[in-house]
Amino acid sequence: MKVNPDGILNLAKADSKLRAWKKRHNTPAKVAAAHRKVLLARVSQSMAFEDQPVSADRLKTLTARLKAKAS
Repeated sequence: MKVNPDGILNLAKADSKLRAWKKRHNTPAKVAAAHRKVLLARVSQSMAFEDQPVSADRLKTLTARLKAKAS
């Protein structure tokens, strides 16, 4: 959610967005799928914050290799 220039968050708008998200993600499987969808992006952001940048595409390649090795 974006904050306006005065630094004030519109609570009504934030609440309506949260309610809409909860309506779309009404089962544990849908919530898990939503988190999986953004997981690699969040990991790459975290690694960049730790001064070890790696792209989400590179992480996807590495995890695919690990999955193939485990099979």
